Parts: sequence; structure tokens; C-alpha cells
Amino acid sequence: MTASPDAAAVPAMSRRRFWSHVGLAALALIVMSWLSSGTLAPYGTQPAEPCQYRINIDHLHFVAVYDMLDGKPAADWQGSVVLRRFLHPLLAFPLIKAFGFDLGGLLFNVLSLVVAQVGLALAIRRYFDGRAAVLVTWLFASYPGYAYWVGLPYSYGFIVPGTVAGLILLLWWHDRPLARRSVAVAFAVGVLGLGYDLIPPLGGALLLLCLYRRRWLDLALAAIVLVAWLAFIGRAVPALFGFPALNGNTAIYVNVTASWLDAWNRFEGWGDLLAAVPGDFFSTFFYSNFLFLPILMLVMIAVRWRLGLRPVIPPIALAIMLTQLAIFLFLNLAPPTDGKWQMRGAWIARIYQPWFVAVLLTVAATSFALRGRRLHELVVGSVLLVALLDAAVITGPFVGLTPLYAGVYQRFYRMPPHTHNASWVRKLGRRPYGICHK
Repeated sequence: MTASPDAAAVPAMSRRRFWSHVGLAALALIVMSWLSSGTLAPYGTQPAEPCQYRINIDHLHFVAVYDMLDGKPAADWQGSVVLRRFLHPLLAFPLIKAFGFDLGGLLFNVLSLVVAQVGLALAIRRYFDGRAAVLVTWLFASYPGYAYWVGLPYSYGFIVPGTVAGLILLLWWHDRPLARRSVAVAFAVGVLGLGYDLIPPLGGALLLLCLYRRRWLDLALAAIVLVAWLAFIGRAVPALFGFPALNGNTAIYVNVTASWLDAWNRFEGWGDLLAAVPGDFFSTFFYSNFLFLPILMLVMIAVRWRLGLRPVIPPIALAIMLTQLAIFLFLNLAPPTDGKWQMRGAWIARIYQPWFVAVLLTVAATSFALRGRRLHELVVGSVLLVALLDAAVITGPFVGLTPLYAGVYQRFYRMPPHTHNASWVRKLGRRPYGICHK
């Protein structure tokens, strides 16, 4: 991680200025989180009493996880398909017990995002510099990816802070790769896997980095730890809590794997599925992270290529993107697959959301490398423009841009109930949590 020769002429950012930016960005994040709650929660698909705030159609599946942790009878929660993702409910449990499911969950989501934002700022300052950290902090504060989930007390609220934690772990490993660090990071990624399915993108990135650095012992040790965690989550967790390992959610991955193993007998219709892959990739690339952040990534790549900055994509960012690409290809190139739910296509771009940290890291690396050069202003300007556009997505219903809010969000997850955000705003009004009148 080396800056330009002119960087030495640029004075370091003062601690006071750094923390001023971090504090203001945290305040902006809190405000935009609140504006994404109540009747504005993008993941919500139906109103609920008493205030007609939006909840998701799977609301009871998420409530069931808390019932399980609260020691309620198994009959109250065994039907849920998300019981294996109990880390978020476990961490949120004290606030939910104190303030109730809706408010306690919202407060925990916001708190976890602020912690992630501060941790990210400190990590980027540590491994790059304060100015890069400030750019990344404002990008994070305006990121629609947290706003999509934050307003509802569901385990999906763990995706963004969990992925940020994974990025910080990978930065720590990359700074000084050691066998014990490889084991520690693999173990920590396994813990994150209890919150959401983050082991494939983050664990896969760790393995690719070990391969890139030719650390063969690290590769073997990390792989063993990650496989052990997958087995623990897939088999031991259901056995410990007493719920079925296979359900309508987990069966999706089993069905895709089975289709690959039986590929020889599934040629019929496979060609039509493959023909759709390029278009699905294009749409998924842009809308898995809400259009503007992927465009920023392309700008950063173009700048780095034009100026001869190598590698064009920083190793950690590239490793994360390659694992996400591998997941996309595994799901979308698969032969015709059994089961009602299909993970192929552009309709479920949301499962590739974790690569947003690759954009943040590339912005930080590019800003650091161009310190003192004229083109650094282009990087800053591009980041500010994207931050404003992303903030406009989040606040669209409040600034006369409801079509932008609805259009970008519904392409993130195109399941029919999620394609009516604009009509929900018209029907229920713009009422964040705490504004209960109808």
C-alpha cells in the first residue's frame, strides 16, 4: 500500500477533523436509518397494526428465532426457515427484551451500523490514511444497502455490519499474513456465518488470498476451519437447538448442487437458461449494490488503469469479487434445478450484496495512491457525487424522488411483493418509526 511520491507534501489529517467527519457521518447514518423505518422500510411488504408500519411477509419466521432463544415451546418456532441465523437475534436480545421486538430490533440495527462505521473508519485510517477513511465513511453513511434492511428487526440487518467486520479481518490478515492469523480469521468468519451466509464470500476470499500469497499451510488450515464451521452450522446447530437441518430455505442449495451432480441427465432446457446468464450478470452487477456504487467501482478501475496503478483492483477487493462471481456462476450456470425456489436470475441480486466492501476498499486504495496528484480531485468528486445519489435513493420519498427510491430498491430484490414500494408510500404515507397516526 504505497502512496504517490507527492503524498509526503500533503499534511496528515488531524484527529479532530477525522473524528468530526466520522461523527457527522454517523449522525447522517442514524437519520437515514430512521427515515428507512416505519412505512418506509423497503423490505416491508404489508402493513401491520397498530400503526400500519410495514413488515415483511416472513415476519413470523424472524420472530420465531427470538422465541427459540427465549426458551418458548418448540411448537412456537420450529417451523421457521431462518433458525440457523441466530447471531443477530442473540446480540439484539437485550434491547428487544427491554424495548420490544420492533423498537429494540431497530435500535440494535442502528447501533450495529454505527459500530461498523466507526470500526471501518479506524481500519481504513490504520491501513491507508485519514483522508481515505473519510471518503469511505461518507460512502458508507449514504449506502442504500444498510437502509434496505435497517428498519425491520430481522437477521438480514446483520449483512452489512457482518461484511464490514469481515473486511476488517481480511485487512488485518493481509497486513501481516501468518498461519495463526489465518486460523483466527477463518474462525471469526465462521462466527459471522452464524449471522448470515457470509462464509462463502468472506471465507472464499481468505482462501484466495492465501493462494495469491502462496501460503500453502495457511490455505490448508483456513480451509479446515471453514469446512468445520459449515458442518457445525449445517448439522450441529440444528441438532443443538432441535430443528430440522433441511427446510425450504436450505434445500435451495442442496437442489442446485444435486443439479450439477446430475448434469448429464438435465440437458433439456439448459441452453435457454445459459442464454439468459449475460443479461442477468449485467443487471445483478449493477443492482446488487444499488446502481451507483458499482458505477463508482468502474470509475475507480478506469482511473487506476489509466494511471498505471497496479494491481488495478486491490487484492482483497479482487478476492471478494471473485468469490461473489464464483457463487453467481455456480447458481446461474447450473442445469435445470428442482424445487419451487430458484437462486438463478437477476430477481435476487441481493444475495451478492457483500461485494460492496470491495468498492469501499478500492476507493480507499485509489485515494491513498493518488494523494498529491491532480486526479485525486476526480476521486473525491466521484465519491461525493455517488454519496449524494445514494442518499437520494434513501431519502427519495422525502425529497420528491420516490421513483428513484422505488426503482433502485425493487431491482435489488424483484420478488413481486417488493416491487410496490412507490404504491406503499402513497398508501401508507411517509411515517418513520414513532409517527403512528394514519
